[in-house]
Amino acid sequence: MSPSGAHGQLLPPQIDEGDPPQKIRLLLAEMVPTPGRLRNTLLLLVQAMLTIIIGETFRVPELPILVVISFFLSGNDAASNASTALMGGLTMIVGTGLTIVLLMMSLSEPAIRLPCMLLLTLGAGFLSQAATMGPLLNILLFWIVYMAMNADLLQSAGSLVDGYVGNTTDSVVPDSLFMPPEEAILHLLLWIGVLFLIALFLLVFINKIAGHDPLVALRSGLAGRLSAIVSACSDDPVQKKQGLSAVNRFASEGVAGLRQAHDLTARLHPELPRHRTGIAIIRTMARLVMIFVEWSRLYSGHNKDFTRDISCLARLCADVLRNRKVFLPALERETTDLIAQAEVFRDNPLYYPLALEMARCLTLIRALLLKPDVSAHEFAPDVKAAARAYFKPDAFTNPAYTQAAMRIALSVSVCYAITRFTSWPGIQTCVVTCFLVSLETLGDSVHKMILRVIGALIGAASGIVTILVFMPYMTDCTDLLLAIIPVTFLAGWVKSGSPRISYAGVQIALAYFMTLLHGYGPTLDMEAGRDRVVGILIGNVVVYIIATLFWPVSVTDRARRHLVSAIRGLGDLVICRRSNPEKLVDIAQEIEREKFGKALAAVRSSMANAPMELSGIRNTDGVCQIDTRIITHIQMLAVPVAILADIYVPVSDDAFGHMEKLKNWFDTFAQWVSDGQGTEQLYSQLPKPPYLPDDPQREAWFFVLNQRVQYILHNLLPASDCISEGSKPFLNTSEISL
Repeated sequence: MSPSGAHGQLLPPQIDEGDPPQKIRLLLAEMVPTPGRLRNTLLLLVQAMLTIIIGETFRVPELPILVVISFFLSGNDAASNASTALMGGLTMIVGTGLTIVLLMMSLSEPAIRLPCMLLLTLGAGFLSQAATMGPLLNILLFWIVYMAMNADLLQSAGSLVDGYVGNTTDSVVPDSLFMPPEEAILHLLLWIGVLFLIALFLLVFINKIAGHDPLVALRSGLAGRLSAIVSACSDDPVQKKQGLSAVNRFASEGVAGLRQAHDLTARLHPELPRHRTGIAIIRTMARLVMIFVEWSRLYSGHNKDFTRDISCLARLCADVLRNRKVFLPALERETTDLIAQAEVFRDNPLYYPLALEMARCLTLIRALLLKPDVSAHEFAPDVKAAARAYFKPDAFTNPAYTQAAMRIALSVSVCYAITRFTSWPGIQTCVVTCFLVSLETLGDSVHKMILRVIGALIGAASGIVTILVFMPYMTDCTDLLLAIIPVTFLAGWVKSGSPRISYAGVQIALAYFMTLLHGYGPTLDMEAGRDRVVGILIGNVVVYIIATLFWPVSVTDRARRHLVSAIRGLGDLVICRRSNPEKLVDIAQEIEREKFGKALAAVRSSMANAPMELSGIRNTDGVCQIDTRIITHIQMLAVPVAILADIYVPVSDDAFGHMEKLKNWFDTFAQWVSDGQGTEQLYSQLPKPPYLPDDPQREAWFFVLNQRVQYILHNLLPASDCISEGSKPFLNTSEISL
């Protein structure tokens, strides 16, 4: 069929995840215990109880805000808690101070104040997308706008902070009885600054004493990968199957989580000499897992001695990672030379490079564990990060950033008008919702909307049940503390989970304490919970309508960009040559491999929220589908590419010429994924493996790479003669869970 066939338009390749797994099963998987989760939950519970005791004892105004700050600012380890507490808390305090300055100039002049609020909202929308510290600047400007909205409640502002003439809740004297409304607003803003200082002190202090060390998570992740390899080498069929499943899962996950744990560890333990060596271990571990996956697929021999030695050394390294003092002597006594053991496969050009790479990776890990000192290894050099700019490279040329600013400004304006026209100040949460759920893509926004609504419903319902069932029997603060334990524990458990659900934990806590804590005694007021849920629903509806009507951005578009970048990165790796073949590690190669891994991880994370978009928003008109199975096969192409680069035999002219042809083909493949151009060239320009009698290893792995590429093409283009030029595959995301 000619290129001018059935499909005349340029349609993107669909990226699709297939059928979504069962929601209950996914939810149960998100709620399972993980290392440090119980500790984090208990710490949040203790912080909530301490803030309630302080607030009730000293009658701190806006007590629910004081309690929930710890949920907003806490992370899942001591390092992130300290950094988020410092940055987030200082941002809020600075925002409160800037709000006071803004109101000093515009409190009595709505014609000045409202345009300033609109400009700040536009700035928040633009900077959240265009600045490298976008989320922090978004929070800062949001806080100023939100606090400035209190000026519209000028006549009732004096009721927001209470004074007392006695020791009972009946002795409340609102601020409005003894100070002007203007001073009452200033009083409120100053109190909010004090609340953040109190909460920040408690957060840092408690986590300094009992916070979860990210070093534990880092060591656990590394040891888990080695243990999976040990299980996969077992003679027990059941254990072997479980081990192979775990190794494949780790290969798909990549090492982004380990890198994050490493960065947090370096922040919490700056005195440790292992940080650069830690990066080397993570890089080597990522490569070992990928090599072992390939080995398990290709190797069909019966040489158990080599796999037994691999299993033994991997087990010792895992034990050292878990308990260095106990198992380090055993690792020092282990003298097996895996590189020499790999020589048994020298006559096999397919197995020998794999066995050698696997032996080399474990040897590097062993050496780094024995001497975790950068000065002891020249294969762990210092790699200086590039200076980080304040803005993204396309900050002032990409129209998407300006469009995002206009969307959030329009959403805030609509919600602000709703709160004023209805004279219903309790639903001001709709304005907050506009700032918090207006993300880069529609799928990401809907995901956060769902978490926000579900969390608010659970928290508000739990607060109402507590008021109706338990409140009549409460006589003192101890009863209140006992009553909040179940819901606070649930909120903390969800907050300490993965990013897929953690935001719902914050909303559970916020809605619960906003409903429950009124004044400093028993209450029957349930309006706060109702108003909060209504405000969130209004904000979600407004944001969703505006995001779908004005410049909608599909999450699959972002996934496509990252996938194109990953494929082009493969092409760069194909022609990447070692500067010194004798060195165990080539840093330039490792950096390129990291870029490829990060791009693939970004593809998977981007696709996760695509099912939440309407089919009309994301492009599903393509003929071909790229699903998670195809993405995994693209990821595994990195193994033969790495093997080809690391073969010790010098590259001949024929081999290098073939590499350049492969580089051009990967560029064509990336172009096809991007815009559908070059469909007919995908098969015709795929170079055939060369005949290399003097380099049988490269010849064999060129053939493996060719077979893997053809398998991908066969699954993408099973009937290439029926696919017109310009028909891009679509990104299939229906498999991912909501």
